[in-house]
Amino acid sequence: MIETLNAICQQAMRRPISSDDDLIQKGLNANRALKIIKAFWIGAGIELDVNIFYRCRSVRAIVNAISRGDVIDDRKIITLREGDASRPLFIYAGGVSFFLEMQELINAIRYDGTIYGIRHKDFDVERDNPPTIAQEVEVSLAAITTIDPRGPYRLLGYSFGGVQALELARRLKAEGRDVAFLAMLDSPQNDHSWRWRDWAGLMRRIVFRQLKSRLRPKHRPKPAPSSSASDHVAGQSPPRRGHQLMFRFRNPRHADYPTFAPQWAGGHTPVYVNSARQIIQMKGLYRPMPFDDDVVFFYSKGGSPIDCDARTIWTPYLPHAEWVCCAGNHQSMIVGRNAKTLAAELDERLGSTAV
Repeated sequence: MIETLNAICQQAMRRPISSDDDLIQKGLNANRALKIIKAFWIGAGIELDVNIFYRCRSVRAIVNAISRGDVIDDRKIITLREGDASRPLFIYAGGVSFFLEMQELINAIRYDGTIYGIRHKDFDVERDNPPTIAQEVEVSLAAITTIDPRGPYRLLGYSFGGVQALELARRLKAEGRDVAFLAMLDSPQNDHSWRWRDWAGLMRRIVFRQLKSRLRPKHRPKPAPSSSASDHVAGQSPPRRGHQLMFRFRNPRHADYPTFAPQWAGGHTPVYVNSARQIIQMKGLYRPMPFDDDVVFFYSKGGSPIDCDARTIWTPYLPHAEWVCCAGNHQSMIVGRNAKTLAAELDERLGSTAV
């Protein structure tokens, strides 16, 4: 099994990998990790947890975890980077709590406290009875107060993870606990909570962009790549259905709601898909409320093509926010040079010391 997984890792990462190499230090990123997870699931029938690479840093460590039956990690908190345990920073990632998406930003942050990742809990519920933000926050509250019973608490959330960080901060403050830092990174709401004029403006832009694309002169199409066994495997997520124009009018409690979401993507593995379903339904059920305390909101200059402008939709709910415009779009703001610039802004507000 070591040889099989090692070969998959080398193919995905396009470089020689030994069975004892630290995969993250060797350049593992989110896209490469997803390729590894999918190829190994197809080839070996075993689905790896998306965050296993933090706990099991090498191929050999992953195979040892498999032999122990310890592949899917249900721990709520992941240690992303060691540091001063008395000054932790708790981070929510976007999507399915896939922290490798934020790895370049995490590497660039110079804050000296331990950095923990708060994972989304896999709620064992039926698809027509999805979990809510309130349920997720209660589990998160218990987890972080076990690690740091007294605070003060420092919270950071990217994309929908920013909404979770916001609601966790609200819950902490309701208990009289001190939240020293709260930052949201380009966090969206959902199609249901946007004001009508904001939603209508976005729909006009989307439809116009699609019409413009269709009217653009057609070039000779490239030959389609030959299909492989990995393209048609039972158990993968189906393709997205419908158009975003109608998504606002769908019920988040319906079992098929996630497959109509503009964020939905086909071809993912079963555990990943189950988590994505729950988060998309949780997001659909969320309704923002005013937050009357300090928050730093970092919004991307390029925004997201499927979401309303973040500052526009959040301003009514965050009267004491500090608004910081960041280079890039929703995805590129946390990678490359943009990640380093954003990390410097975070460090300045965290009052960090270099590590």
